Amino acid sequence: MRVLLLSTYDLGHQPFALASAAARLRGEGIPVTCNDVAVDDLNEEAVAGADLIAIHLAMHTATRLSLELLPRLVALNSDATYVFFGLYAPMARELITEDITAHFIGGEIEDELLGLAKTGNPPANDIHLSKLLLETPDRTDLPALDEYARLQKSEGNDVVTGYTEATRGCKHVCRHCPVVPVYGGKFFPIPVETVLADIDQQVEAGARHISFGDPDFFNGPSHGLRVVREMRNRHPHLTYDVIIKVEHLLKHRNRLPELKQTGCLFITTAVESVDDRTLTLLDKGHTRAAFIEAVSLVRASGLTLSPTFIPFTPWTTLDDYRDLLSVIRDLDLIENVSPIQLAIRLLIPLGSRLLELEDLPLTPEVFDRDALSYTWANPDLAVDELANTIQGIVDHGESAGDSRSAIFTQIWQTAHEIDGTDAPALLMTERPKMFVPRMSEPWYCCAEPSREQLARV
Repeated sequence: MRVLLLSTYDLGHQPFALASAAARLRGEGIPVTCNDVAVDDLNEEAVAGADLIAIHLAMHTATRLSLELLPRLVALNSDATYVFFGLYAPMARELITEDITAHFIGGEIEDELLGLAKTGNPPANDIHLSKLLLETPDRTDLPALDEYARLQKSEGNDVVTGYTEATRGCKHVCRHCPVVPVYGGKFFPIPVETVLADIDQQVEAGARHISFGDPDFFNGPSHGLRVVREMRNRHPHLTYDVIIKVEHLLKHRNRLPELKQTGCLFITTAVESVDDRTLTLLDKGHTRAAFIEAVSLVRASGLTLSPTFIPFTPWTTLDDYRDLLSVIRDLDLIENVSPIQLAIRLLIPLGSRLLELEDLPLTPEVFDRDALSYTWANPDLAVDELANTIQGIVDHGESAGDSRSAIFTQIWQTAHEIDGTDAPALLMTERPKMFVPRMSEPWYCCAEPSREQLARV
């Protein structure tokens, strides 16, 4: 059986899921072609010749793009078996309207893909949570690392960046998180030697920085530290970044200096809100005060914090949004926050734990297939108007190459003037400005696809 593994978008990095699945299939002698249309053109010859077309639905953006691409795939090959795999795959069963043979695999997917490729028999369930002995990802026919997002280490200094994962899943059950409907609070460590072998091959391919994509690198802190200690021994000049929850930054504060010592440059943390009521509704496990403390702890360790937010929710008021901007300013985080993080609107996908909330202001039976979210409107129409305006400011500012400070200043003025009030002076801190390390492509996991992305598919 000839297999095509297809990715439409994987947060700007070379798709680990395709490489991991390719290793498992090729190890059993199954011919595989990988096609990442986030970078390359669609391989129409491979589509037409495939018996099995497996499409990775990494998160929201990838699913939107994959659904846009699907009619084109079916026009090229309607006889193939289609399989959708990844975090959004279980919900995709409700979204496919094309007349095709389709299967859906969420969770630990490699063995299920192999079984399907070998026998043609459909998986017994949509979600699979048996721990797998994963092989070193096979990245041989994926685009080169320098075609993906790079670390911007300093002004004008871009560094080729690799990507890997030390764990999969997450032991936390935040209500809004797309990991939760699939993993339900479970996570699986990937063997240390497998992770290191993947890092080794990416360093050989030119990587000078590694992004760890674990939903929380400190789900298993001892495991994660074993990985980065040995990585440091093998590659002393390699830097890296990780994702860690606010509560884990506080709980494992004594481990932060070792992250610095082993080459960590920055930590991404999903703050989501600085309003304690909203944080409780999202079941985030931290408070506003905890976030502020985490900022101090990370800085004291010599690390950079890159917070992410979901500023527009059904509960957001104009004062809430202005307060968020003030906190970012007061904590001197303007350069640390990608502008898109100030425009994100809460998504409520199929199976979301948010549907458990009794006072959620939406009509549960109204699911917007195009948006992949249940519809909701803020009780204050001015907040929804502001959200749309901020999205436009961010799109224009980033397209124009404006600085984060310049975009933030425009957002600040707009947020205060939208209801006819005068914007107070921004009063940024007098601290000397240092370049904040960041990726050349912002973290878009919950953002809508751009016009450029849609045009590619």
